[in-house]
This record gives sequence, C-alpha cells and structure tokens, in this order.
Amino acid sequence: MLPRNSGRHRDALVERALPGAGLLLAGCAKVDASVAEAVAAARKAGRALACGPGCDTCCRQPIPVTPLEFLLLRAHMRVRLDATTRARLEAQHEAQLAAEPEPLHRPCPFLLDGSCSVYAVRPLACRRYLVLDRACAPGEVCTQSRPEDMLIPARRPLLEALALTFPWYAARWRELGLPEPPAAGPASEAAQAWLRSVTVPVQSLAWN
Repeated sequence: MLPRNSGRHRDALVERALPGAGLLLAGCAKVDASVAEAVAAARKAGRALACGPGCDTCCRQPIPVTPLEFLLLRAHMRVRLDATTRARLEAQHEAQLAAEPEPLHRPCPFLLDGSCSVYAVRPLACRRYLVLDRACAPGEVCTQSRPEDMLIPARRPLLEALALTFPWYAARWRELGLPEPPAAGPASEAAQAWLRSVTVPVQSLAWN
C-alpha cells in the first residue's frame, strides 16, 4: 500500500497495551524512510506508483509477519478499532474460515471493505511492497509476473528494523513458545536467520 508518511507512528494506548510496540514502530519508521527514498528515486526516473486507495491485490497474498508484528496488529485492533468494526472483522474471518480451509488462499484477516483496518501499524512487508506504473490485476503476483515493476527499497533499513526487536524476543522467547534465539548480537546473520525462522503468513495465525 502507498506510504502516507515516513514519520514514527506514536500511539501511547497501543504502546502501553503491548510492551515492545515502540521498538517495532521505530523500526517501521526506518523502513518507511527507505521506501520514501526509493519512491523519490523512481519518480525522478520517470516512473509512478500504481498503488492507491481501493487497490488490495497485495492484501490477498500470503503476508509474512514476525510474532511482534502480529501482536502489534492484534493490539491495535483491540484498543483502536470500535466494537462494530471488530465485530465485522470477526464475522468476516469466520466466514473466510468456513469458505476456504487453506490459510494461504485467504486474504489478510485485517482487510475490510478493500482497505487495511490496521494501516497505521501494518507489517514491514506491506510497507515495502509497492508496484510501479500499472496496478496489479486481480490475482496477479507482481513479484512473479513483472518483477521489473516492483519498487525495491534498500534492504539495510529492514534488517535494522528487525534488529531493534531482537532484544525483545531474547527476553520473551519462552513465554511466546518460540525457539531460543542465538546469543549473537541482533545485527548478526544468526539473529536475522532466527527472525526469518519465526516469520509466518498472517493468514495462518489465530488472530482474534
């Protein structure tokens, strides 16, 4: 989805509800800044973003999230969405479970009426997934059909964003039921590999 700004999103209510939210939101700001730079470079080269309101094709593909990203989505839903919206999301999710047993064939559970209901705290993968010049066709996976039209932000800010969250996991891996993280520092390849190992599609999680 189209990035609205590259500033650090702040939400005292969500950050109180989820210790560690601030670390991830700081990481999101790093990624947003790198995306803004990539967008500016693409525009300078004469290309235009195809993503915009009403475009939700990418929300209907498997969306990778780390455990903390998922917990942030759920915390935002619980403390920021009104009761009616939460009820609609829950009813929609139950209908999707009944209609499609394969999780990876379902849309993102936070997609409602063609829009992201948790946009402010959307995952890092969503922030980095942008298509140039021509909007995705329904069902199209642009990374496969036309990779030349994918915006490619710098990878280092993504790794730095994930590294910010590593100490949080190192202190909580047991209570989260995760494998033990390596003793190496958060910027190490071992730490990055561990984070990749605990990343799963949001559609496969018991989100509510």
